[in-house]
Amino acid sequence: MSLKRALHLLVLGVMLAALFAACGDNTATTAPAPTTAAATTAAATTAAATTAAATTAAATTAAATTAATTAAATTAAATTAAATTAAATTAATTAGAGGASDVIENVKMDGTSGKKGGELVLAFAGQGPSQLNPYYAGETVAVNNIRMIYSYVIGQSNNAKYYAYTVSEVPTLDNGDVVVNNNKMDITLKLKPNQKWSDGSPLTSADYKYTWQWVTSPDNTGLYIDTTAWNMISGVDTPDDNTVVLHFKQVYGPYLNFLNGFYPLSSKVYPLDQIKNDPSKSPEATKPTLTSGPFKVDEFVADDRITYSRNDNFSWAWGFNAYLDKVVFRFTKDANSAVAALQSGDIDEVENLDDNAVDANTKIAQASNAKFDIAPQFSWEYLQFNLSNPLFQDKNVRLALLEAIDRDALVKQFRTPKTVVLPVNCNPISAFCNQSLKPYPYDPENAKKLLDAAGWTVGSDGIRAKGGQKLSFTLSSTTAPVRVSTAEVMLQYWKAIGVDAKFQGYSSTQYFGPWANDGILAKGKFDIGMFAQSADVDPDGGAGNYYSTQIPTDANKGNGANYGRISDPAIDKGFDTEKSTVDIAARKAAFSSIYQTLYDKVYEGALYTRVNNYIVSNKVHNYKANPTTDANLWNVVEVWVDQ
Repeated sequence: MSLKRALHLLVLGVMLAALFAACGDNTATTAPAPTTAAATTAAATTAAATTAAATTAAATTAAATTAATTAAATTAAATTAAATTAAATTAATTAGAGGASDVIENVKMDGTSGKKGGELVLAFAGQGPSQLNPYYAGETVAVNNIRMIYSYVIGQSNNAKYYAYTVSEVPTLDNGDVVVNNNKMDITLKLKPNQKWSDGSPLTSADYKYTWQWVTSPDNTGLYIDTTAWNMISGVDTPDDNTVVLHFKQVYGPYLNFLNGFYPLSSKVYPLDQIKNDPSKSPEATKPTLTSGPFKVDEFVADDRITYSRNDNFSWAWGFNAYLDKVVFRFTKDANSAVAALQSGDIDEVENLDDNAVDANTKIAQASNAKFDIAPQFSWEYLQFNLSNPLFQDKNVRLALLEAIDRDALVKQFRTPKTVVLPVNCNPISAFCNQSLKPYPYDPENAKKLLDAAGWTVGSDGIRAKGGQKLSFTLSSTTAPVRVSTAEVMLQYWKAIGVDAKFQGYSSTQYFGPWANDGILAKGKFDIGMFAQSADVDPDGGAGNYYSTQIPTDANKGNGANYGRISDPAIDKGFDTEKSTVDIAARKAAFSSIYQTLYDKVYEGALYTRVNNYIVSNKVHNYKANPTTDANLWNVVEVWVDQ
């Protein structure tokens, strides 16, 4: 979708609110935006999460107030960021693709040990996708299905690293496939030879070039994806059938994320002269006839099932075609229905199960000749301080509220054994995270001292006050049971240090609603929010949550996802730096600086990671859970089943 179009933004916001309402839990995710790469998320408790908009915006009065309150600190932070930027720039000119091994790996699919035939049936708790066009569909469940039928330039593995898919190597500075000259950039895609469409016709460099022309057509106004990188391309050369050269007008740091979402399309089924007819409504959107992935669509029954059969013209990708004859995605109304179907032997895999049902699901798996497991995700829970509220403009208050919470106890009570308490909002499985940071400890005594130092003294009623104002606020979230239960425990932790806090629950539609619909987060009508957030291997997708220009305001009609109203020059500079270099070591240094600032200033209260609880039948082999948006069937070509 072109996020520059306000009408489409409004429509997206309404759709998102409805989708969040369908979830048993709430997860806000980083979205397509002119300043950020697209990022999607894993599902909440029983359904797929979707994406919230993050587009360009202007600084706000609230942000200015916050910035003024912390001017000295942010100036110091900006100075630190400048030094970091200088160091990163030096690294960019001397280190080649430095650090590439941390984020890139060589993947080979197993084409020898499996058995041909059989079918795999999966259940997804929630609604099915509305369509399967990779540039129009945005739901997580849609992406999972799209990657069954469309190939893409580079993938993300179960190790949270990029790997070559339709190309022979991941383009980097070191291998010469990425060339930077005078702030412009060329990327050469060395395609694997003999690529074919599902009908056996040649898939060549011309198709990749055509896809760029199709995506960037002025008539293509319904796109869901972030078009930032696409529109940075000034031209595409195709010197031969197996070579594509992308000419960028400027350096684009998160280019690997862009290539992960580059799916070739054919002009035969998506002609340019038909774009005005809305490709999302074409029969090709639900039952595409010309695809390039390991499977092809046989049947699409909305919100019930999608049936795929093997594409026997896919061996060009990995040297063999898929083992499975068929894959069936079934969509159930909730997790209980999906588990019941597994128990009866109707399905082979179900995921996104409740965190608080680990013991029950383990027993169900054992009784069903299956395995229950917990996989990490690029998703986390946190507290969002509204920095436009004077109560939270003092770092000591924010840190005290965080240190008063026993996050390990919350994990034990409400989450899973593989849930990890976090120092900042970045899952440590990403190489871009600042691995040196450690979570602030549970220390209620220090929390009391911090509040004392900030001038908040305990009154006769046990509640702290300062200048006649009580330390009283509202914690908000959705009305999902796990939210309400977690909030009740948090309120008790805060009461123990003299804080008067109440809880307010909202429907997902209202809580995550767009500015035009008076959304709680968008409008800033909260004190502290509690929800989940997601990014991908490359955290650039989360930039819209932190840029000062992404604060929703009347002036920008609510376009932005910086709900915390964070305004810090050091953070802005860090994201500017990571976007302007393709050197991986330099980008990691920029992200490290960003996370250090977030940690030091405690602009957010990071809680813990989210996970994916799933059950898979023991008859399924080579099933490798994947924490990225490539999802658990990223390697479906090598998955096989006992028959």
